[in-house]
Amino acid sequence: MNQLSQVIKITHDSGLHARASTEFVRLAQRFEAEITVTRVGGSTVDGKSTIAIMTLGAQLGDEIKIQTNGSDAAEALEALSNLVRHDFHGV
Repeated sequence: MNQLSQVIKITHDSGLHARASTEFVRLAQRFEAEITVTRVGGSTVDGKSTIAIMTLGAQLGDEIKIQTNGSDAAEALEALSNLVRHDFHGV
């Protein structure tokens, strides 16, 4: 199994708010890989749960670590990282 991770800074003005969390989870659920998200210096949660992602409280400027594990881990990490980098496509 592939286990990969990447740390990304939140650049969306509203942080990882409800709509952004929902977009992240919708994308994460397309992959078979296990996905976890950690607020750097904080807790780790299931990347396929909107409520869990929201509990991170990640704000503008915070860093999150996305970790993927499974057969499509690389694809999942790339897609999720791009989503965060592109400010959740403006949601």
